[in-house]
Amino acid sequence: MDFSIRLENLIEERNITQKQLSMELHIAPTTLNGYVNSYREPDFRTLIRIAHYFDVSTDYLLGLCNEKKPVPSSLSPVEGTLIHLFRDLPPDRQELLIEQAKFYHGLNAKTPKKNS
Repeated sequence: MDFSIRLENLIEERNITQKQLSMELHIAPTTLNGYVNSYREPDFRTLIRIAHYFDVSTDYLLGLCNEKKPVPSSLSPVEGTLIHLFRDLPPDRQELLIEQAKFYHGLNAKTPKKNS
């Protein structure tokens, strides 16, 4: 998926207009329209501002990865999977998952450790 499609999807997800975004980013509406319609590309500084505005990585915007926010490479595959799943949940489900994790963590702390 290329930059213009990802940008258009992010605009739709935020439920804003191109004009609103152009005002937020301080760029001309015609310039933003060029990005969305694939006949212009942003410079590095603008790409970074777009990434910050939508809270996504520049790699995501450029189509280099499919995750909006990268997972640190120091995590295990299981931890990375958990983070990706968590990020895909709506905020109310994220809170529920956090409460469940706290509950299970508490159970684990109360369980006596077996000597091996």
